[in-house]
Amino acid sequence: MKVDKDLLREFEENLNPAKPEKSKIPIKVLGYGEISTVFEILLDEYSDVAFKRIPMFRSVEQVERYIQTYYEYIDFLSSAGIRIPGRGAEYIVTKDGRIVLFLIQEKLDPSLVCNKVIQRMKENEAVELFDRVLNEMKKVWDFNAKKVSESLEIGLDGQISNWALSSEDTSSDLLYFDTSTPMIRKNGIDQLETDIFLRACPPGVRILLKKFFLQDILDRYYDFRKVVVDLIANLFKEKRADFIPSYIDFTNRFFDEIGYRIEPITYKEVEKYYKEDAFIWSLYLNLRKIHRFIVTKILLKRYEFILPGKIKR
Repeated sequence: MKVDKDLLREFEENLNPAKPEKSKIPIKVLGYGEISTVFEILLDEYSDVAFKRIPMFRSVEQVERYIQTYYEYIDFLSSAGIRIPGRGAEYIVTKDGRIVLFLIQEKLDPSLVCNKVIQRMKENEAVELFDRVLNEMKKVWDFNAKKVSESLEIGLDGQISNWALSSEDTSSDLLYFDTSTPMIRKNGIDQLETDIFLRACPPGVRILLKKFFLQDILDRYYDFRKVVVDLIANLFKEKRADFIPSYIDFTNRFFDEIGYRIEPITYKEVEKYYKEDAFIWSLYLNLRKIHRFIVTKILLKRYEFILPGKIKR
């Protein structure tokens, strides 16, 4: 997918990250990541395109390596059998030397994203959808098992909100669209340059995160069981905790049937995981807001990241 780079440059040159929707080029924010913001440009020619903005690259070489790894990750996911919407990538360099990456993706109908779909489902329907998501994710770990001799491994963030149906038919193809974090390991080494993500953290937090938490955060996305625990735990956030017991029972049977000899998942484990995860990310967001205040109000500098308001958990 291609877009007008001059338009992206004009957007970035006139963007106030504190008030993104008051940009000279009209946009609507669709969602937030740890370092990125997803938005649509409210112009007719881009009505079917979603953009993900990732700032703070140190050099052109770094952003070009990121794009190369991004496309490589998509190729590996596709080889594993995962269906991915149309995509592209462009970066711009502003007049003052800032380097900003825009990942471009076919915009999906929000009502077909699976965390919205399960809001309309009865429990048996939601379990059937979960079954399909599990089998999609299994393709990644089957792919990894076949690539052992090549020392290649890919990871996945399998949250229910990262999957979408391709049409209103609940039996339609499942699409995986959260491809912006290219999780690839070669010979046990992460190909993702974590410096890009650490730059989103306040300086003090950056040191602690790198020393004590970063590797554990990365590792979870290469562990099928942990990815599923994360998916189930997020049902608390999606206000569908009523599905959790059924999802846990189904998961334990699923892993047993496919021969994954792992410790069964329990409700207590899922609940504990969610509370700890929600606390950590809530604290992280609040620290970033404090950092933004210091940068913009005290140091009188530009803060590059677009932060969400209060997130309901």
